Amino acid sequence: MNEHIEIEYKILLSKEKFFSILKYYQKQINHDYIQINYYLTHPILEEKKYMLRIREKDNHFEFTLKRPFQNHILETNVSLNTQEKDDILQHHFISNEITDILRNEGIDILDLKNQFSLTTHRYDILLKEGILSLDYNTYLNQQDYELEFEVYDEENGYLKFLEILQMFQLEYHKNCPSKISRVFNTIKKEG
Repeated sequence: MNEHIEIEYKILLSKEKFFSILKYYQKQINHDYIQINYYLTHPILEEKKYMLRIREKDNHFEFTLKRPFQNHILETNVSLNTQEKDDILQHHFISNEITDILRNEGIDILDLKNQFSLTTHRYDILLKEGILSLDYNTYLNQQDYELEFEVYDEENGYLKFLEILQMFQLEYHKNCPSKISRVFNTIKKEG
């Protein structure tokens, strides 16, 4: 298990801005990959503003629980093998550090629902202040473009984020809705 405080700034981009920023950083791209997030839902997760997902990346699976913590996010990650991933998605019982946390919160893993997934083509750029990611996301016949900056230090990272946005004539007021929130909003609009 690995646990850390996630400090990130993020905004949605137009397709044109996305490709303009991608072109600017083309030679600095450290990693370019596809990842699939399988989101798991439960009324208590929604009530507590928790996010639970299984991420598939490079044929590896990671189980992630994100919880609000001091104006940021406490992220807990556990590696899964293919069988464990399948067991969770097929409502079979498994036990690990995240399922223990869920049980303590009154959430039975057998009651989790997997209603949707989101696929991201991500481009990572390593900067001194953190990891700048350009994400092209597809979900429920929708697509969007996002810039995320996960920083090591809140103050220095924020200043660098604003500097990057200024270079591309972008404004920041607050973080855009999370990926799972955007999927939920799409479901509500279509429902």
